[in-house]
Amino acid sequence: MQDLSYPPAWQDVEAAIARLSSKQILFVCGAVKSGTTWTQLWLDAHPQIACRGEGCFFNSYAGALQRTCRDISAMVTQQNAYKFPDYPAFPTFTLPHVQYLLRQSVLALMAVYGDQPEVRVVAEKTPPTLMSVNTVMQVFPEAKLLNLVRDGRDMAISAWHENMRRDAIGFQDKYPAMDDFMPEIAGIWVESQTIALSAQREHPAQFKQIHYEDLLDSPKAIMADVFAWLGVAADPATVSACCAATSFELLSGGRVAGQVDDADFFRSGTAVQWREALTPAQQDIFWQIAGAAMQAQGYDKNGRVQQ
Repeated sequence: MQDLSYPPAWQDVEAAIARLSSKQILFVCGAVKSGTTWTQLWLDAHPQIACRGEGCFFNSYAGALQRTCRDISAMVTQQNAYKFPDYPAFPTFTLPHVQYLLRQSVLALMAVYGDQPEVRVVAEKTPPTLMSVNTVMQVFPEAKLLNLVRDGRDMAISAWHENMRRDAIGFQDKYPAMDDFMPEIAGIWVESQTIALSAQREHPAQFKQIHYEDLLDSPKAIMADVFAWLGVAADPATVSACCAATSFELLSGGRVAGQVDDADFFRSGTAVQWREALTPAQQDIFWQIAGAAMQAQGYDKNGRVQQ
């Protein structure tokens, strides 16, 4: 009898996905330039966590998958009507089908780096996942989300320099100066934080926020709190090792925090840069747009409010 079993490689993928059911799934997110890459790295430094970035599952792949399924369904519907009107119609994709395909795709890729027996948390970092919290919760009701929050004024400065580093000519064609960029980036920050605050209210056990400034001031305490929330080892030795392995000095190639290199992804490693880098007028523009959201997220006009 002909062997109709799946190819071994397919069986391996299926088995790896099944093994993830015993692990905690985590998505790391946040507004742009808020410390998500640093967080990805210190999470991944933990022996019981595997964290990679960026899969772009919810900000790119999900939409492409939905469009493909919609287009195929439209074609099938047309064929049902015009080619086979006298026969039972062939089914088309529904939202549950799309969500199932999305979930299996995400798990298949996360299993590539998370399918080790010692790993208890499999994580993926894509900052814009924050904008798709509802989709994440529908497709992964068991998942947790870790959101990075940073003073929007510092985020604006970091985003400006990152865009300049990547494509200065193209970026300045659109935003010749910081004055032109500030209203846009302030609006992006408000949109992100509005979604984050809503998610925290709706999913308090699964959606956790940490602040970039707190992480700078007390990295070991913040890391230990996150590790405990994830159910992995949070003892001083483990936390210290994760902290040391992802220090700014190591990540930047030897610079100390505050020694700025605009050409490096890890540019400064400090907070409240906005006090010197932004003019009073630019600070006012940001606060006029984002002041209410800033206060809701624990900031005032002087910076991070002690919690």
